[in-house]
Amino acid sequence: MNERRLHPFTVLRFLRKTLVVYLLPLVQVLFERNWTALHTALRQDALLFLLLCAVSWGILHVSSWSLDDTGVFHLHWRLGIRLDRALRGEMLAALTIDRPLLYRMAGASRLTLYPVGAAQKHTLSVCLSKADAEAVADQLMPLVNPTLHRPAGGERAALGFLGANGLSTLALFVLAVRQTRDVPDWNPAVFAQIQVSFLARFAARWLLAAAGFLLGASLMRSFAQTVHYTVWHTADQIGSRGGWLGHFECRVRTSEISFADVRISPAARLMKRWPVFVTAGGCSPELPLFVYRSGEEALFRELLPEFRMPPDLLARTEQRSLIFFAPAGIPFALCLLLTLVSATVLPQLTVTLLIPTLFFGALLAGAAAGYRREGLWLREGRMTLRRQQGLYLHCICVFHPDVCLTAAQSPWAASVGRTNLTLTFPGWVKLKVRSVPLRDAENFFRFMETN
Repeated sequence: MNERRLHPFTVLRFLRKTLVVYLLPLVQVLFERNWTALHTALRQDALLFLLLCAVSWGILHVSSWSLDDTGVFHLHWRLGIRLDRALRGEMLAALTIDRPLLYRMAGASRLTLYPVGAAQKHTLSVCLSKADAEAVADQLMPLVNPTLHRPAGGERAALGFLGANGLSTLALFVLAVRQTRDVPDWNPAVFAQIQVSFLARFAARWLLAAAGFLLGASLMRSFAQTVHYTVWHTADQIGSRGGWLGHFECRVRTSEISFADVRISPAARLMKRWPVFVTAGGCSPELPLFVYRSGEEALFRELLPEFRMPPDLLARTEQRSLIFFAPAGIPFALCLLLTLVSATVLPQLTVTLLIPTLFFGALLAGAAAGYRREGLWLREGRMTLRRQQGLYLHCICVFHPDVCLTAAQSPWAASVGRTNLTLTFPGWVKLKVRSVPLRDAENFFRFMETN
């Protein structure tokens, strides 16, 4: 068993958490405001940097990893005493290999191992070279005769929205630049005469341009992650890999899948492309396992044959709690009131106030959809549920038999036969369905007792 050193990028997380330390000497410069204080602060920063580099070198020197003859992964830590952590492949629910652009340039990979039943904070994440990370992944969760698929739904959906967002952001940016050119020369006398209307239009247009730019950056990241996307499945695994600037790979043991989630959003409805997310233990990747188009349900059934979609029914809303509308309804009512008042008192601010009003209005529309659609159903021997989060409607099918059900009732909910049902999965992943009929929750309890 040959011990090997971790990649130098292992200390990046440590250095990132200590960035605030460099700011401490600079606080004194804010009070003294002279070159002597600045030179002293820079010297102190240099000493702190050298100290943290020495600590980083110590971390790399006392830590190592190895694979023994039986394929067990060992992580070693020697600092006064020796600490070892060992993981066998059978102990893993999933693993991920993440290679952002900076890691790719340095030939590094971040390997994250998710033990069965372990929470997210108890996962094991190490930084190895690209070849070492792939070798460890193949040893712990080998791919045996994988069947490959290359769905193009996610890539085309992200590209379509990226193009639309780019055009709208460009138009908003041009309007903002034109507004900036109209700014008068800066002097106190002229500035005192600037109308509030001009400042309001100026802020509104630049705010819209900034929001469009951030949304475009998010869509660009999504598109880069979905390029060259490949999905595979074997007799005991399912996984995917892809990415353009950064590479991401996920391998999931099918027997440890807690639940599968089809997330329906307004964008997904428009493009008719449905992302499917899989959670196993503490592994809940931010990227979908795959995206399928309407009419390609055969691929979905091949990859996840045990998945059952919740029935396309409206939930029973008799005596249902109105708590669905509180998180978005309260700020929406406040923003709407301010907008209506500004229309008569200060019309220049109306457009600016419309931005948060429309945002919370969209969230309120999502809450209304959740009020009508959120619920529990038993379908073909599977527990299925539908829950709303913001603009996303989550259609979930439970796979793992080890589920903890918790029903919580307030006095009002008990009087009308309603309850909140929380499902807790291995890895302490929780799903909450709000204000469902008590008899539906009891059906879930009886199903758990008999299966």
